[in-house]
Amino acid sequence: MLRSRLNLVESTEELTHGEYGEEGGEISESRDEAVVEEEKIVYPSRPVRRHDIIAGLGLLGKTAEGDGYTYLKVTLNGLKLTDLSLLTSYKHLQYVDVSNNNLESEALQVLADLPFLVLVHADKNVLHSAALKRMKYLQVLIMNHNLITSVNDVYQPELCTLEVGYNKINRVTFTNKMPHIKVLDFRYNFIEDIADFNFSNLDSLYLAGNKITSLQGLERLVNLRILHMRNNPIKSLDGFHECLTKLQYVNLRNCKVLTLRQVKKLKVLKSLETLVMKGCPYMGGAGEENPEVAQEEEDAELRLEILATLPRLKRINKGVVTPEERTEAKDLITQWIEEGEKDDDEIEDEHEEQSIVED
Repeated sequence: MLRSRLNLVESTEELTHGEYGEEGGEISESRDEAVVEEEKIVYPSRPVRRHDIIAGLGLLGKTAEGDGYTYLKVTLNGLKLTDLSLLTSYKHLQYVDVSNNNLESEALQVLADLPFLVLVHADKNVLHSAALKRMKYLQVLIMNHNLITSVNDVYQPELCTLEVGYNKINRVTFTNKMPHIKVLDFRYNFIEDIADFNFSNLDSLYLAGNKITSLQGLERLVNLRILHMRNNPIKSLDGFHECLTKLQYVNLRNCKVLTLRQVKKLKVLKSLETLVMKGCPYMGGAGEENPEVAQEEEDAELRLEILATLPRLKRINKGVVTPEERTEAKDLITQWIEEGEKDDDEIEDEHEEQSIVED
């Protein structure tokens, strides 16, 4: 995820491994079927104090004007803060982490007075909105584990990453387009479809743990490289299109995919290198998160079927494709030809792809 890639904020919520953020560990908490209106809690006033700020300062670097050195980052975690007004005295701050406090959306608005702010990290507060006053340089906004129900009013002209997992969002729309958006993370919300998604420059999309049943709309994400759809009730893989020429990683773990016929629909993805399907009914799973079977070994024959169908793959689930598997997959293609189990076009395509991989 972006947090680890920038090395600016340490994640305390989950262990991740691999380039594409595949979760290490199972989600045990259940998700309510409907968003329940919660009684508002009034927290005791707790303004940030100067000694809090001094203790949290870090990342010594040049000022934005380049005329000296100062601390560029402040970390104010777990202090039960409700007011950040004093932060406005520290004009050179670029990275602010105020996670695990009692901050409401209005309390964050003072951050707009920090003229060089690049990143705001506000996990585990009581935010009902992700909208902040417009900031000239803000690029990264992280607000996981809050009470946000909509991102419609979010607008920052330079925003490239929006991370709002574990909230109560059911639709992803923005009143004003943000052309620089590269990463959207809406894991574990209540989103049902992606029909409204229209982010032509999007690189990475994380939608694990939502209510999505259809992938129709993906064709507009022409620059997408990473698609993370784990734990969604997706049965059909319609929606993948040959225009997705940069898509390298697709995670469909614990989705509802039943047959190899659906897997074949990924053949249009000429750059696909990693496919995660563990937990899907096709791979012998239940199509849902189940810690008891999470460590079971996958069926080697099913891996070969996937590889014979998608010969360009370099990794299936967590395992790197071996030379031995490539040889066996080639033999399986030959067997399919002999048994007449595939039509001529499919056979020709698979032979061509296998030749490309071998070259």
